[in-house]
Amino acid sequence: MKMKKWLTPVLGLALIVSPVTGAYAAETAPTVKTPASDLRATFDYLLSEHYALAVDTMIKTYDGNKAAPEAAKALDQNAKDMEPAIASIYGEEGGKQFEAIFAPHNAATDDYAKAVKDGD
Repeated sequence: MKMKKWLTPVLGLALIVSPVTGAYAAETAPTVKTPASDLRATFDYLLSEHYALAVDTMIKTYDGNKAAPEAAKALDQNAKDMEPAIASIYGEEGGKQFEAIFAPHNAATDDYAKAVKDGD
């Protein structure tokens, strides 16, 4: 019974706050569209995906899951997906240089999971 006493006001407040914060977000949305802002938005998405894919790969590797190689491939593809975003600002050569620097660190994901599992 005590739960109902505090749950009702909390749910009521959630119904009020949600539209208010949504309206605020719409008012503060970016008003400029530039190649740099597009790159930032694309990178926000790709790096968020990179984190999720890296964690998924480490968990599957640690658990010895048969899907670990496929998860690693998805992680590698994510790194390749970043090259065009970089190239859109820094040119083809910049995109290639970025991939050459960024992509190899994915191997550390697998190595780290195996080392943790082995207590190393």
